[in-house]
Amino acid sequence: MICSLRKSISAQARSQHEAPRSAFTLLELTLVLVVIVALAGMAWPRITSFLQSESLLGNVEQVRQMLDHARVQAVEDGITYQFRFEPNGRKFVLLPYDLQVSEQQSGTSSTSTAQLSSTGSQNRLPKVHELSEDCSFYLENSLSTGEVTLTERLPDPWLEMLADGVIHRDVSWAPPIIYSPDGSATDGSVTIIDEDRRVITLSVRGLTGTVVTSRLAVLPETYGAMR
Repeated sequence: MICSLRKSISAQARSQHEAPRSAFTLLELTLVLVVIVALAGMAWPRITSFLQSESLLGNVEQVRQMLDHARVQAVEDGITYQFRFEPNGRKFVLLPYDLQVSEQQSGTSSTSTAQLSSTGSQNRLPKVHELSEDCSFYLENSLSTGEVTLTERLPDPWLEMLADGVIHRDVSWAPPIIYSPDGSATDGSVTIIDEDRRVITLSVRGLTGTVVTSRLAVLPETYGAMR
């Protein structure tokens, strides 16, 4: 009887010892979490850099598409278009350039509306676009280049052609890149920079109006001005 009881107890102890565990210990969970945190810490800078690069590329593509569209629009409508951007800012716009703006040649808003109507553009009033908050248009300042940076505000006749022109009355714009009805353009370049000073430049070739995209580069901390 005693011998049988001992065998039963021994068998139960052996089965409990050999049974698989159903959970991890606290130490094992802690070690796993430490490894995950360490791997995430090493990978995070790469992930952040990748996301920021994607943001810059996305903004560049948006501007490139507008430059390409400017050439097509000028040819289709038979009028001259202008592309402008806000130096060290985020705004950019495409609008007709044929409207002459001087005291002798500028017309009233009804005249500009009539010109737009004649080209079939009244149903798609231009509007000001903006880059994402982590990017801006880069333009070197006069201290680094030795050249005076020319900017100007849009005159009222052009502002009246914009769907949101009133709120952009005080914006200073870079000189325009002009697209002619024959498909040509003025030579020009547009550089976009992100918060890590990575830049990509879009260059417009005057003879054909085509756009060439540069490789991504990084500006030194002492090079030019940002924002």
